[in-house]
Amino acid sequence: MAYHIPSDETVLKSVKNVFKKYRTVSSQRKLKKLVEKELKTKKKQFHVSEHRLRNIVLKSNLVDIEIHSREGDPHKILARCPVCSNSLQRVKNLTIWGGEVTIEFRCSNCGYWTGKKKRIPTLYVFHLKK
Repeated sequence: MAYHIPSDETVLKSVKNVFKKYRTVSSQRKLKKLVEKELKTKKKQFHVSEHRLRNIVLKSNLVDIEIHSREGDPHKILARCPVCSNSLQRVKNLTIWGGEVTIEFRCSNCGYWTGKKKRIPTLYVFHLKK
């Protein structure tokens, strides 16, 4: 059986059905399996990537995403958000000599942030908004 790629609207509809049954989904992989199970029909097998699914959920504003992370390489410079690929904004502070120093990076889209010790996302927990 060949697999098919569903539209964003179809995926969002399935996400809403999943969150009617579950208030919290403990991982991105589990959410993917639940959504694909919801999308499955007798004639077609639908697939959606975890990254695409996460972005659709973020844009829908249907759920809150809790991001668990580990420490990464402090020398690596992040230009894009590792969660939603949006550009990161620098949060700066003044030094005692009048210069500026970047103390952290923030994403205005999903809420991801990182400081000197780079945070690498490892687990996403999805909670239905109240």
